[in-house]
Amino acid sequence: MPSRMERRQERLRRRRREACAWIVEIAVVFVLAMLVRTFVFSLTTVQGPSMRETLHSGQIVAVDKLYFSIHDFSRGQVVICRYPGSDEFYVKRIVGLPGETIEIHGGQTYIDGQALAEDYVLYPPEEDFGPVRIAADEVFVMGDNRANSYDSRQEGTLPRSMIVGRVMAVCFPFDEARWIEDKPA
Repeated sequence: MPSRMERRQERLRRRRREACAWIVEIAVVFVLAMLVRTFVFSLTTVQGPSMRETLHSGQIVAVDKLYFSIHDFSRGQVVICRYPGSDEFYVKRIVGLPGETIEIHGGQTYIDGQALAEDYVLYPPEEDFGPVRIAADEVFVMGDNRANSYDSRQEGTLPRSMIVGRVMAVCFPFDEARWIEDKPA
């Protein structure tokens, strides 16, 4: 029969093993969560008026970061992007695709000379722009509030690597939760 001291030492060893197991499990969960957030899915807060009326400042949106590794870009998709030299994230809509020419005249956006039907644009651009030819593997993004949006008109076309992911849904506030539909023009 084990002595009192041996039983006590065994209980201490068991507690240490359990504590180590908990620490390992917590570390694995933390690493997996960071990998998912970095490469698969994240939540982002909308800031500013550039996507008005589609999205509003303060809304939290769900972003699918894997989408564009499987699918090609499509006109009308709402995306999270970065501009070269900036660490900030922006919410914009893909308007121009690789190989197209984009221009704006009289508040109307044209792709390869054809007017786009953009029912989501309630505040059209006030200045003419372009024409600009979009390079291969790049896109042209603009906010839906064209009169008040910092976008590809100022920054230029964006390479694929600057598109972080596709906005899937508004998650918060809960009373505004909804899926974000692609709006092809």
